Amino acid sequence: MPVVEKEYFEPDQVPTAAELNAAYDDLAVASADIDETNQAAGWLTFKHLDSPSTLFPINKLYSYFHDGSVARTYTNTTYDSVKSPAPASTPCEVALNYFPKENEIIRIHISGLVGQNTVNVDYDFVGTNLGKPNYYAFRIKLTYSDSGGPDQSLIVGYWGYSFTTNGLRRYAIGGQGPEINWQTFQASTIVKYTGTTGVREYKKATLEVALFDGSNTLSITRHQIQCVQAKR
Repeated sequence: MPVVEKEYFEPDQVPTAAELNAAYDDLAVASADIDETNQAAGWLTFKHLDSPSTLFPINKLYSYFHDGSVARTYTNTTYDSVKSPAPASTPCEVALNYFPKENEIIRIHISGLVGQNTVNVDYDFVGTNLGKPNYYAFRIKLTYSDSGGPDQSLIVGYWGYSFTTNGLRRYAIGGQGPEINWQTFQASTIVKYTGTTGVREYKKATLEVALFDGSNTLSITRHQIQCVQAKR
């Protein structure tokens, strides 16, 4: 822990300019060595983490959740956003709309609950896609714009799951393994922006899902996404 000592002068002592400036010179040198040992106990409170519009918080939370128990079903084989049940059909995403600084971090977390699925095929017996019909996956899409240009997307992670258990029955012609229903899914990732400050604008983060085989039906009930903007 860097310590800067101050010199005290006696009455009638005439200090030199170097002696008067010594404490400031030492402070400039010691500042380069500041680390976690320079933190006093209790220096950080919830007030420091508050985020009214007039302050610059240490971090900021963006969140969306759907906590209903009614399921929405999916048969899409290309990625599409997870949505709340009709008629609302609200996509599972959060609007960000901020410019990250160089080397700034954003953490994105998704989770949810799978409902009761319908599995018609969980194995390709021909041999070209062995096991793949049993597969569905989630991904996080981060939408951004550089220098005010068109929206672009960055995929920041994929997470896959199985429709059925991996048992001997799965490999028998004419039958599927027991369906895996009512299981949770969750994932978390960190994205670091290494470009120039003020160029890239993060627009939104979206949870998406796709099935390998559209003859199966995936059911999703509760789902959510959170983003934490970690400011420097």
